[in-house]
Amino acid sequence: MLPLIQRNFTLFFRKRAGVFFSVLGALISFVLFIIFLKNNMLHSWSQLENPAKMLDLWVIGGTLAVTSMTATLNSISQMVADIEKNVYDDIRLTGITNSKIQFSYIISATIIGTVMQIILFIVMAIYFKHIDNLNISGALYGKLLGIAILAAFVGSVLNYILIYFMKSIDTVGKLSSIVGAMSGFLVGTYIPVGILPTFAQNLVKITPGAYAAALYRQLLMHDSLNNVTGALAIKKELGVGLVLNGHLTTISQNAMILMGILIVLLLISLFMSTEGFYKKIKLRME
Repeated sequence: MLPLIQRNFTLFFRKRAGVFFSVLGALISFVLFIIFLKNNMLHSWSQLENPAKMLDLWVIGGTLAVTSMTATLNSISQMVADIEKNVYDDIRLTGITNSKIQFSYIISATIIGTVMQIILFIVMAIYFKHIDNLNISGALYGKLLGIAILAAFVGSVLNYILIYFMKSIDTVGKLSSIVGAMSGFLVGTYIPVGILPTFAQNLVKITPGAYAAALYRQLLMHDSLNNVTGALAIKKELGVGLVLNGHLTTISQNAMILMGILIVLLLISLFMSTEGFYKKIKLRME
């Protein structure tokens, strides 16, 4: 399975346009924040000490969560491309089981999603260091990496399930456009979660990426919001945790929710990767 993972990894980074478009949704949210949102939001939080740095950390968390959704989708679309070009059947002739082939795509997408989050984190950290003198404690790096891997794993399995029944890479491209456009809203980067209408907030709460964003923000913004008057209201509005059953979720709760989602998705993907299920779906699609 390792050669397949290496192949998928190489194919992804060989296509420069594909690499760019895999993080386009995240870049859009980052650029929109810099050009349009930041100044307006600074007026709303002007009573706080260093509001610019707080908002910088807020957008970093949201942007990384968007990347975990879009980069993994772009990566795992290689499976559909291989099926469309009959490369998938050629790989099966080597004797590798169907489940190993399909999980090689998931593992590749997880690695790629993690790498792309690291790259964007470095870019944003350098930019905000230059603009606002933002310093992110090195003690957080290990925890941030853990969130990146978890978010990428969840995104990979979810996207695998979403595209499993798609016949062409063109269809996947249309889905990628939709996900890229919606992801910024679903993690509360274009508009803070707390000011969205109730229906939209409920939609956010069923999106795995929103919990990844909440985890990132809770970790990054902890010191900025520590001992701040009205911190709870700020957290609710900015999505530093999500309101469930009238209470704001904690770091451990968000991590457990993401792990629970991952387990459910893995069980579904394990069933979908079985030889019998694959053959039934292929017969229907032909």
